[in-house]
Amino acid sequence: MIIGVSLISLFPIIYNVYISFTNQNLYHFRHYSIVGLVNYGKLFKGLDADFFIVLARTFLFVGVCIPLFLIVGMLTALAVNHPSVRWKPFWRVALIVPWAVPTYITALVWKFFFNGEFGTLNQLYRVVAGPQAGLPWLTDPNWAFGSVVLANVWMSYPFFMVVILGALQSIPSDMYEAAAVDGAGAWRKFWRITVPLLRPAILPATILSAIVTFNVLNTAYLITQGGPFSSAAKPGATDFVMVYAFRNAFLLFNYSYIAAFAVVIFFLLFTVTMGSLRFTGLIQEDAR
Repeated sequence: MIIGVSLISLFPIIYNVYISFTNQNLYHFRHYSIVGLVNYGKLFKGLDADFFIVLARTFLFVGVCIPLFLIVGMLTALAVNHPSVRWKPFWRVALIVPWAVPTYITALVWKFFFNGEFGTLNQLYRVVAGPQAGLPWLTDPNWAFGSVVLANVWMSYPFFMVVILGALQSIPSDMYEAAAVDGAGAWRKFWRITVPLLRPAILPATILSAIVTFNVLNTAYLITQGGPFSSAAKPGATDFVMVYAFRNAFLLFNYSYIAAFAVVIFFLLFTVTMGSLRFTGLIQEDAR
């Protein structure tokens, strides 16, 4: 087991750190040399502002997606859990399908939906706005960003729905009955009973989902390829961390630079995750 974990996980990490101190690329693939902190200098000394642009855009993407995941997941979980809803097993299966389908298949389907000429969304829009109308889903930077957000929400909200649905079913019905006797309405029950009791389940799910969303690749790359691009030398409007890393590593073959990029992102995510886990632990202790 130790040998297997070392080969699969430990060795690639150590090798990546080693490559980050070299000048390895397509032209120096075998006969590369040690260059020290040159690649890290490109990231932090202003020689390559793309790093900060991509990083800021990725944090914005996560900040937009996570609340939408939570809202849509909460609404669907509350709807499915409502006593008046019939055929609950059917709705649970139907709503979890976007999460079960492989991401690359879903991304390609959404890419067809967003097609400016033949896409389903523009075809529906033309029914209302006229035959020449259309929205620039994949050609305008803001619309492209929103397109990736929309597709990502579709694929990710079932995770929150499942987590929240399980937590909802663990809340004793006696608490709601006692609140009703005291004259509490539906809204007051939700804020005073449901939300506090869901918090221990929602916080870890939020942290996990934020990490996964930060490392998103399939959705953005398959739908927009990181574009649209203002110029070939600059990041595109949907160039998130993993898309930018993938393109530089496997299309531009700048291995050492992306190795340094990956090391910095690893320590950044590690710091954020440990801080979030510490914060979550304090919240759960206060709840108990």
